[in-house]
Amino acid sequence: MRSTRTTAPTAIAAITVCGALALGTAGPALAAAPPPPSAAGRAGPAPAANTDEVIANLADTLALATRFTREARAKAPNVAALRDLQQRVRHSSDRLLSAVWARGVNDARARDDVSGVQKQLDKLNQDLPALLKAVQDKDTSKVTSLVPQVLADLQALLTSVPGLLGDDGGAGLPTLPSLPIPLPAG
Repeated sequence: MRSTRTTAPTAIAAITVCGALALGTAGPALAAAPPPPSAAGRAGPAPAANTDEVIANLADTLALATRFTREARAKAPNVAALRDLQQRVRHSSDRLLSAVWARGVNDARARDDVSGVQKQLDKLNQDLPALLKAVQDKDTSKVTSLVPQVLADLQALLTSVPGLLGDDGGAGLPTLPSLPIPLPAG
């Protein structure tokens, strides 16, 4: 009988697939989009362009953080590469938060939702340094316990950010498979 228990490598693979799908979906749309008009000539915000920006920044954050966890679990992790990835995740999460705020927050519920995303990003940016420290200390049990926390942070972002995009946000996101994803045998 096969077990359907989700393991850390399966979860990492799932998050990687989700990030790759989001990048694959948003990438061509962003490349084909015309340059945005100047701020002076714009009467109001362009929600569709901002939606693409939010999706692209979410995909970038997911992909970078997934690479961070994969490198942290390597047999011989490269600490310099982890530091670089940590900085890149921080910058990507800052861009994501800016893009979410730029979409416009008109009511209290939306402000609460954006504040929730901000807390999730803060938690992600707190868990990554803890994971980096565990890697530096060569504490494999702590690394093993922190990786699922980082993946849970990513899963929370993956579920909450698209909800902020409203009715037009679902159009740019791929349909994500439910976990656990069965891996091919052999």
